[in-house]
Amino acid sequence: MNKQIGIKVLWLDQYARLKEENSKLKADLDNALEYCNALLEEKEDYDFNEKEEEPLMEAINALRLQRKALKVIEEERAWVSEGLTKFVDILRTSQSNLEELCDQIINNLVSYLGVTQGGLFIVDDNIDDRKELMLISAYAYERKKYINRNVKPREGLVGQVFIEKRPMFLKEIPEQYVNISSGLGQARPTNLFIAPMLMNEEVYGVIELASLKEMPEFQREFVLKLGETIASTIAATRNSDRMKTLLEDSQVQAEQMRAQEEEMRQNVEELQATQEEMHRKQKEMEAANIKTKNNEEVLKKAFEKMSTTEENYKTKIEELNTAVTEKEDKIASLEREIELKNEEIQKLRGQL
Repeated sequence: MNKQIGIKVLWLDQYARLKEENSKLKADLDNALEYCNALLEEKEDYDFNEKEEEPLMEAINALRLQRKALKVIEEERAWVSEGLTKFVDILRTSQSNLEELCDQIINNLVSYLGVTQGGLFIVDDNIDDRKELMLISAYAYERKKYINRNVKPREGLVGQVFIEKRPMFLKEIPEQYVNISSGLGQARPTNLFIAPMLMNEEVYGVIELASLKEMPEFQREFVLKLGETIASTIAATRNSDRMKTLLEDSQVQAEQMRAQEEEMRQNVEELQATQEEMHRKQKEMEAANIKTKNNEEVLKKAFEKMSTTEENYKTKIEELNTAVTEKEDKIASLEREIELKNEEIQKLRGQL
C-alpha cells in the first residue's frame, strides 16, 4: 500500500513538472510568435532586447539582426542604383558643353550625398608635354563657387590622388585646408574624400568632397563608380569634340578642295579656250604664211619683171643719152659753124 502511494506521489510530481515545462514551452512559443510577428510587421515600439537571453529568442534575434543587416545592404544598393541612374540621365542629356556638364554633376552630387562642399577637377589636355588638373566646377551649399585653381601632379592631396590613382579618405583634415561657410559662421570640415575618375587606368579627373559628417563606405564606393562613368563620358565628349573638329576641318578642306576644283575647272576651260584661240591663230598664221608665200612669189615675179623692164629702161635711157649727146655734139658743131659763118660775114661786111 505504501509503495503504491509512493508511486502515485512520484507520478504526480512528474506530471506537475511536465505541466510546468509545457506551460513554459507554450509561453516561450507564444513569446516567439509575438516576437516573429513584431519582426515581420517591423514594429518600432516593440522591445526586442527584453527577451534576448532566452535561447529561442537568441536564434530569432540573430535572424532579426541578419535581416536588418540585409535590409541595410538592400537600401544601400537601391540608393546606389538610384543615384547611378540619376547621374547617367544627367550625363546622357548634358554632353553638349563640358563645363555645363560638370556643373550639373557636382551640384547634384553634393545634394545627393548630403555633403557641404564639392569640387570637380578635369585633366587639361590642351597643355603640351605635361598634364594639369583644372578646377572646372565647385559647389558649396547649393551655390556655385567661381574659383580659378590649377593643380599640378603631386601638388597637394588632389595632385597625390591624381598620381597614385587611388582614393583618399581623411577624418582629420589639415588645418587651413578648406573652410565651409554655414549659417553659423565658419566651420572646418571633419571629413574629406578625394576620388580619381578612372577609365582603363587613365585618370580623367578628380572629385573632391568635404563634409561635416563622416561619409559611409557605400557612398564612397558610389562616388568611385560614378567617377568611372563620368570619366567614360568625358572621354566620349572629348572624342566627340575631336570628331566634330575633324569633321569641321574635313568639311573646310572639302570646301577648299571644291573651290580649288572649281578654280582648276575654270583654269582648264580658260586653257582650252586659249588653246583653241592659239589653234585658230595658228591656222590664220598658216593661211597668212601661205598667202605671204604666194605674195612673195608674185612679188618675186613682179620684181624679176621689174628688173627686166628696168634693164630695158636703162638701155633705152643710155641710148637716149647717147643720142642726146650726139645731138648736142651736132648742135655744138653747128653753133661753131654758125659762129664761123658769122665771123666770115662780119669780115665780109667789114671789107665792104
